[in-house]
Amino acid sequence: MLVLAATLCATSLPAYNWTRFPSAWFGANKTHWESDAQLAEIGRYSMAVLGWQHLDDVTNWTAVVYAQLAEAGRIKAAHPDVPVFVYCGFGWAMGLNAAVYPLMFGPDKDQYTDFFLQAADGPEFTHTDCQQMGENPPNCVGWFWNFGNASARDYFVDHLVGPLAAAGTIDGVFFDAVNYGYDIPETRPWGRAVVSVPDCDGRLNVSGCDALVAGTIDVAARATKLLNANGKVPIFANPGYYSNFYNRTIVLDEQRLVTALDGLDWLNYYESARAEQLAADPKVGDALLRNMLREGTAGVPVGVHAYYARNATTGVLEDVTPHVAAFLLAREEHWYYFGSTGWFDASYEWSDLYDLECGRPKGAATSVGAVWSREYDHCQVHLDCSAAVAA
Repeated sequence: MLVLAATLCATSLPAYNWTRFPSAWFGANKTHWESDAQLAEIGRYSMAVLGWQHLDDVTNWTAVVYAQLAEAGRIKAAHPDVPVFVYCGFGWAMGLNAAVYPLMFGPDKDQYTDFFLQAADGPEFTHTDCQQMGENPPNCVGWFWNFGNASARDYFVDHLVGPLAAAGTIDGVFFDAVNYGYDIPETRPWGRAVVSVPDCDGRLNVSGCDALVAGTIDVAARATKLLNANGKVPIFANPGYYSNFYNRTIVLDEQRLVTALDGLDWLNYYESARAEQLAADPKVGDALLRNMLREGTAGVPVGVHAYYARNATTGVLEDVTPHVAAFLLAREEHWYYFGSTGWFDASYEWSDLYDLECGRPKGAATSVGAVWSREYDHCQVHLDCSAAVAA
């Protein structure tokens, strides 16, 4: 007698509910802890992510992740079934992080110089945090990790990922700007060229730039394994694409990342994914949508963030239907949709479309010319990219 025995493999991914639209919340409140009303509102969503801005003023712009962890615990206590994530910079090192600031400005800073990409006159840097917030505290600065340096990779995994993997109040970590781990030599913030990576200036000599790409993939794989081992999941923002449709010189082929993470639990994330960007971008056509469809076929979970427009005079929010429709064309298991006007609590407004109960898709999306369609158990989705009309 032949006996077939099987054990279901455990997964770190949160339970997924096909009976509801997977709207997700990615907010922050830099001045106050979430009120009871705000906590109740977050419970309407299928996922909650706390942004780096959260409680910045409360923490005096230092050690911000600890406040996030505490707030995550409050959200989790109120809504045990909502997966909760906290924020961590990936390609860029944030001075707001207690594990990073000493490397930048501490008494032993000189021994960590090669942990960060260097220009001729000092570290490559960005002040995007300060620019977004309109404030300029001394540690509101971002440098860029040199993931071509094995010691820098070890430090990141041990000192940034490790404590979050052990935290008991979260389900995972949102890693921002994965692409900054490799594309800074080419993009040149403030026009400053990287000079510290051998044979990689990003413009004329790029033969050594793959050290940054390979290092980025290595950190992603090690972070995923560590988080998964502790029952948690990473979300990687903008790591790369299967095709080089933006014509970059330094490229992370998404297939390399997918291969490195094979058998692990993780999510990809599109930072800006309005309908016209996914399906009718004048620069790349429908390449982003086709990239998402390929991810769905490969079983890659994805988060999609569409930034909505609000009329500055009337205060009226645009019709969000096209953006929801574009997401539904690609939605697969463990896919989530973020729709907001920005990064803060007030940027999120519940839409009646989030009450959709479409069930499961009956097949893949198809296109006739510029018109895309997909059928679900209880919904039919159409997106006319030629006229930017969705139903």
